[in-house]
Amino acid sequence: MAISIAQHTAHGAVSQPYQLLPPLSDDEFASLKADIRAHGVLVPIELDSDGVILDGHHRIRAWTELKAEGVRLPDYPRIVRAGLSEDDKVAHVLALNLARRHLTPKQRAEVVGMLRVKGWSLRRIAELAGVSEGTVRRDLGAIASDYAIDLPDRIERRNGGTYPARRPSVTVTSARDERRALAALATLGNDAPGRLLTVRRAESLAREVQLERRRNGPSRKAVRGAGWEVRQGDFRRVLDDLDDQSVDLILTDPPYGNGALPLWSDLGALAARVLKPGRALVALTGQLRLAEVIGALIEHLTWVWLGMIPRSGAASPTSARGLRIDSRFIPVVVLSAGRYEPRGYFLDVVKSDAKDKGLKAEHPWQQPVGPFLKLAEAFSKPNELVLDPLCGTGTTGVAALQVGRQFIGVDKDKAAVSLAVERLSAR
Repeated sequence: MAISIAQHTAHGAVSQPYQLLPPLSDDEFASLKADIRAHGVLVPIELDSDGVILDGHHRIRAWTELKAEGVRLPDYPRIVRAGLSEDDKVAHVLALNLARRHLTPKQRAEVVGMLRVKGWSLRRIAELAGVSEGTVRRDLGAIASDYAIDLPDRIERRNGGTYPARRPSVTVTSARDERRALAALATLGNDAPGRLLTVRRAESLAREVQLERRRNGPSRKAVRGAGWEVRQGDFRRVLDDLDDQSVDLILTDPPYGNGALPLWSDLGALAARVLKPGRALVALTGQLRLAEVIGALIEHLTWVWLGMIPRSGAASPTSARGLRIDSRFIPVVVLSAGRYEPRGYFLDVVKSDAKDKGLKAEHPWQQPVGPFLKLAEAFSKPNELVLDPLCGTGTTGVAALQVGRQFIGVDKDKAAVSLAVERLSAR
């Protein structure tokens, strides 16, 4: 089959619709050219039935340049692929090249974005690229601030067929909000509602979708790392194997609602059993039921002190009981197993660091790390064991490891445990 050189010259004017991956670097191309100089083109050039190159653009460019330099080379081998739809061609080209090329995360993200714009479903992209759907969503989020991912009217399923693309819209007032909106929509993917959203609502929905995806993932009863362990389950059952008087600090942030009140007495009983004599339970709590919380804990422990963490950002108004109060701080209760033995000075106004402000939380109740760092340092020593029986996404563990403590965390929520394991594994 006769094919014009202009059609497959890399820098020619003719477009190459199936050169889908980033070009080789100068060093990679020089190595390919040297190999072709020595051995000729060994891997066949693939063409469609119209003579358009599907695979082998760099090989033909190297062969063409060598011929122009006077190097004697045999003609290159060819394979003609007939009967392929446009979609089949894209899938075939990517399958060939992804197996050969070691893409950087950025290059892979660009390929993912290109396939998404073509209307491929997240599942189909993940299957072709050999990665998880979560990785595809992260790739789309990573390029959302640089590329506009404009979906076609219909999405292509992995096994054939299509479904309508949803058309969510997000109102923005700045370039920063636009980046936030694009990242949230990339995370939502096919789960985005087809209606007008604010940026904050889009981000909130994206967090909810991520958590639900984690809840639908595999379960693990316990995950261990260097100096830490996270268990999934109810602390009242999964900590039965923890030795009496083996813990140096319990640092936790239990749920604040009325339904969580029964937890506090059980938490106090656990602390009385596992804390070393004189060591502390330090817990964040709400204000509305503070008296009941303290009452439940002092059934088992000795009262020490009340501290506070000033709230950053907007106040938290409450009209419960007709109080009409704007809350500006989170109470921190401190109790001990027997007579309290100070480990260091405790500054009872525990402020967040400036670097904590504005950080994106991956869970609706995730707290900033800063106050937990200070509390872990004030109530424990290096290499001692810190326990969080209601660890959520692992903020206590992140703080404990950062200041050189050992950590055990427990939570019932599979999504929270998954996030905690991810955060601790990254330390």
